[in-house]
Amino acid sequence: MKSLSGMDYGIDVPRFPPARLVKLTDCIKNFLVKTARRMGPSNLAVFELTQNIWIIRAIGVAVELEIADILSGGPKTVSELAVLTKSNPDNLYRLMRALASQGIFRETGNRTFRMTPLASGLKEGKGSMKNMIAHQLNPTNWQMIGEMTYCVRTGKDVAEKILGSDIFEYLKKYPEKNRLYNLAMTDTSNISSATVLSAYNFSGVKKLVDIGGGHGFLLSIIMHKYPELQGVIFDLPHVVKGANETIKKMGIENRVSIVPGNFFETVPEGGDTYILKSIIHAFDDEKCISLLQNIYKAMVDKGKLLIVEVVLPEDNSPSFGKIFDLQMLIGAPGGKERTRKEFEYILSRSGFKLKRIIPTVSPFCILESLKL
Repeated sequence: MKSLSGMDYGIDVPRFPPARLVKLTDCIKNFLVKTARRMGPSNLAVFELTQNIWIIRAIGVAVELEIADILSGGPKTVSELAVLTKSNPDNLYRLMRALASQGIFRETGNRTFRMTPLASGLKEGKGSMKNMIAHQLNPTNWQMIGEMTYCVRTGKDVAEKILGSDIFEYLKKYPEKNRLYNLAMTDTSNISSATVLSAYNFSGVKKLVDIGGGHGFLLSIIMHKYPELQGVIFDLPHVVKGANETIKKMGIENRVSIVPGNFFETVPEGGDTYILKSIIHAFDDEKCISLLQNIYKAMVDKGKLLIVEVVLPEDNSPSFGKIFDLQMLIGAPGGKERTRKEFEYILSRSGFKLKRIIPTVSPFCILESLKL
């Protein structure tokens, strides 16, 4: 791991291999998986795919029981794990055995399990996805997933039906759920932000405005690497208040403004570069155009817009975004992942021209657009 600087702010940015190499590896992996499925009976292959539901739920249970946190202190027998997690030893063993078969934990004999690299993502600490997994696999989400047929048939999402309001209004009513959501967003931001920093050169940017910046992790690591930058973190009032801790931790509070507000009404003015990470996919085209037009009006002449999102391929190739799009289908009114053409449409309607799409080693790309 390569630290951002000689000082320890508790945040490390790893050295990544070239994005093209990572994409090539993914292509090879997907080719081998598809080939293996074609070699066997098709009915068996599709049945095996459906069995992933049990592994997904097992991962969620492991997070709930904090098994990875326990095993990070060293191997434990199932009997020891059962005591520490207040679980039935035999049933816990069956859960652990299934997870170990997927490379998540490893059984070493005598019903003893230890950590693996995959399991490390389930424990607290750097590189953790624990909060995101807990958020995605919570009981409410399982209930919403069960309504996917309703979404497909009606063209509606199920947030209103299940939650009584859209997701963001729902989170405002329940502080603990909102806290978990924000921690989950930080988990993913820890990964995607580092890949953005690795893939894009922010030299020459004077004032960077992070629209929907949450707790400010992305802006903070960018500003820490580029000490000449001035920054603005902009998000809803109940969200953005959590940014103070982040910017103090990174030692950049003298260069950052924290501004609460609603980006469908107005955005901070005067930035030469505006960045939106994982924002556009949550809204329909008209709302996105409204947001982008607000940014267009607020930015200086010849300003730059950076959108960090998944860009869907238009062929049949496997894609993280095509799967993740199903979550947007059930939970976000009009939200969706987009192809290049769909991005070009909302950008052109807002006064921007897409200049280039920069791949990263993560599923996310950086869409760089210019104000016309």
